[in-house]
Amino acid sequence: MNKWFLPESYKQDMYNPIFSLKQNNISVSECMREFEQLPLRGDIHELQEQIVARFLNGLKPLIARKAELQTYFTLNDVFKLALKVEK
Repeated sequence: MNKWFLPESYKQDMYNPIFSLKQNNISVSECMREFEQLPLRGDIHELQEQIVARFLNGLKPLIARKAELQTYFTLNDVFKLALKVEK
């Protein structure tokens, strides 16, 4: 059904905002919310390591550097660290 209603480039078009998402002037919580919603819209599946790396890459550099100094295994771990650093 998607083939009939969505353009052929839909899935490829969904990758651009997913991989270019940056925190900029929004909070870590807002960034996380958007970060979680984008792949769902495009039905995109990634490995946990890829997701964590992409999230860290989208954070403000200072927050990302400090979060990377801590031990983390999941996206939730990184999210909690980023929230602590932001405060």
